[in-house]
Amino acid sequence: MVVGAFSLLGGLTGILVDTSIAAHLGLSRSSDTFFVAFTIPYIITNLLYATSQSSLVPFFAALEARHSPAELWRGFSYAFTLVLAALGGIALLGAVSAPWLVRGIAPGLASTQSVYAAELARWLFFMIVPAGLAEVLRSFLLSHHRFVLSSAAGFIRNVTVVVCILLLFGRYREYSIVLGYLAGYFLQVLVLGIQVAGAFPARLSLTLVGSGEAFRHLRGAGTAQVGAALAWQGVTVVERIIASFLPPGTLTALNWGAKIMATLAELLAGSVGTVALPALSRAVARHAREEERKTFRDTLEISLALISPAVVFCLLLDQNVVRLVFERGRFTPESTALMARVFFYYSLSLGVYSFVRILTFYLFARHEVGAFLRLSLFLYGLNVAFDLLYVGAFRLGVIGIPLGLLTSHAVAILLSFQRNLADLRATLDRALGVFTLKNLFGAALAGAVVAATGGWLGPPVGALENFLYLCLVCGMGTVAFFAALAFTRAVPFARLVAELRSWHET
Repeated sequence: MVVGAFSLLGGLTGILVDTSIAAHLGLSRSSDTFFVAFTIPYIITNLLYATSQSSLVPFFAALEARHSPAELWRGFSYAFTLVLAALGGIALLGAVSAPWLVRGIAPGLASTQSVYAAELARWLFFMIVPAGLAEVLRSFLLSHHRFVLSSAAGFIRNVTVVVCILLLFGRYREYSIVLGYLAGYFLQVLVLGIQVAGAFPARLSLTLVGSGEAFRHLRGAGTAQVGAALAWQGVTVVERIIASFLPPGTLTALNWGAKIMATLAELLAGSVGTVALPALSRAVARHAREEERKTFRDTLEISLALISPAVVFCLLLDQNVVRLVFERGRFTPESTALMARVFFYYSLSLGVYSFVRILTFYLFARHEVGAFLRLSLFLYGLNVAFDLLYVGAFRLGVIGIPLGLLTSHAVAILLSFQRNLADLRATLDRALGVFTLKNLFGAALAGAVVAATGGWLGPPVGALENFLYLCLVCGMGTVAFFAALAFTRAVPFARLVAELRSWHET
């Protein structure tokens, strides 16, 4: 509940960041220039957020469960120093090579756009250093079940970015966004560092020396994540290259569509995986196989129950959602039409993308970093292949890239089940299949209620009317979905209420 609440705040304020940028830049050459500059720094920070806890939480949990406090703090110092040194080097290298990186990412940009994008990218690369240090601190707090500030870190960063845009854009334009991200990540480090220092007898020292099983697992996980990060960066670069030859604004629309989908997946699946990861890691450390499988199955079920209605709302209300989030300032109704189309096709991938996200948590809890790397390389290579097939051969234009994401993830999941990756066949059993069918029934009922309610109300006109329309229609759909789960006994609501009361009393 805590992680979900702060993930929601982080997601909403993240959308507010995009709304602020859209209001000032729209879908234009200026927005394309900024997002080309933002491409690689954003990829790195996004991968740090998505993968750091997958390796660091099991690392810290294993040290706490099996070793002395001194060994735990030696491990913390090792991780902190390694991230500081590695990301500092990458930031310097990125700043120096920014002109060549920009030209490689978007060869279709005009020369003036490329020059300005390189200038922005030089500064943006330095945000990866505090972003990485913040992830070390977050992972340490999560491994000790300190969920509040660690989950609120994204909210803190996003609010800082929005404030900088609102106050400084008129004078510094795109540089106000750069300043906002730099200030936001440094503020994360400050807040999380204060909590670690205040709640624990922290003994930080700069060291790159570590030995033992936990350190070997961390090095293996780190190597796998670097390989996967490079592969995913290749996918994003290829997609930026493709989009740079499409009409102006397409690159920005694809960027925002993918970001909204990933934000929803993190809110509805990543938050559940974040909470489950320490329990999974400790179950693996104790060799408690049944507890491990049950925790993973519970994680999948909770995520599925959260994702199913969200997919319905995104597919049926894509125009309304984009109008609510983006349509103001230079973001015109024509921009809304393009953005809504991209958002619709990215929403098709929400379920499969979320499943792979949770599977990644499980693989790192089991220390199966080799399997994670093989899955990632196969998935990303397949993604590029389908991108080129849909856009190049089938001439599907802007929708080809989100369709490539959907197809590649679906194929990767089928292959993972066929090869029994992470013992999936024992988890994806008949009971989980029945639960999935009940969720599909609930989603179908929610879709029917949304369509009927929307037809009865009629299309909204103004921004306020659109907001109220979404609240009412989504509210009715949510009630219908969970009523279907209660009717089919997919979720034991009475037991959940009793547990919540017990937790509140405690």
